[in-house]
Amino acid sequence: MFELIKSLGFALLMVPVVMVGLGALIWGLGEVFNLISKGDRHGKQH
Repeated sequence: MFELIKSLGFALLMVPVVMVGLGALIWGLGEVFNLISKGDRHGKQH
């Protein structure tokens, strides 16, 4: 019974961690693509 509670608690702890991790990954990729697109536009102007 204790193992079940322990695994359930671990799963509940992992949910917000995974959510934050995915959010940070998506945000990070968005920032990288934003910088790349800015660099492309800046390069075309010159």
